[in-house]
Amino acid sequence: MSDVLKGDMLKGDVLKGKVALVTGAGRGIGRCTVDSLQALGASVVAGLEEDSQRQAVEGTDSVLLNVTRESDWAEAVAHCVSSHGGLDILVNNAGILREGTAEETSVEMWNEVLGVNLMSVFLGAKYAVPALRARGGGAICNVASIDGLTGNLRHVAYGASKGGVVSLTRHLAIDHAPEGIRVNCVCPGTVHTQMVLENMASYSEEQIRQKHPLGRQAQPEEVADAIAYLCSPQASFITGQALPVDGGRSVR
Repeated sequence: MSDVLKGDMLKGDVLKGKVALVTGAGRGIGRCTVDSLQALGASVVAGLEEDSQRQAVEGTDSVLLNVTRESDWAEAVAHCVSSHGGLDILVNNAGILREGTAEETSVEMWNEVLGVNLMSVFLGAKYAVPALRARGGGAICNVASIDGLTGNLRHVAYGASKGGVVSLTRHLAIDHAPEGIRVNCVCPGTVHTQMVLENMASYSEEQIRQKHPLGRQAQPEEVADAIAYLCSPQASFITGQALPVDGGRSVR
């Protein structure tokens, strides 16, 4: 965890007894979020895209979870309840990036991006909320993007999907606040992950640095720590918020 969250703000056992489900947990932000939540005492179930990722979360309970498939969501939440006694935290992290203008974006690409990035958040909430309610409340943290708050070149489908995540977060927060369920999202800038390396090869390191006033891209651990905070009791009066974790990029 980062030095900011190692201090008095978050203690090492604030999530003791809590059960968390993290999607896209096999790599990047999701993998680091597993570590951050476990460091705070949570029992984590890692939602993986494919069986080959189990090695990445060795020692952590895991399930195969295609986030666009309703039956997978039902099974994943049922596993949390049957194997761990319930569910207190959901982190909707799974996502994909496809670049293109409207002309360059096929209907198939549009549907793929919105399915993985946006419909998955809806499905996660649909199946997690009853389990959270049964525990007397809980927290959902969705991973949106700076592209959900500002514009970007050739990110038509991605930006639309992440803007949808921001809006969906706010509506879920209003719907479920009376049940003690807090819903927030983080909006990362450019993060040093495999997804970024695969999809932003046309950008130089210098171009990426110049986008961020802090002069660098984020490490996935920094985003994971922000997620852990929003899921913790220390954020007990925060809901419906989109937190930029972007090195100052959104204020330019």
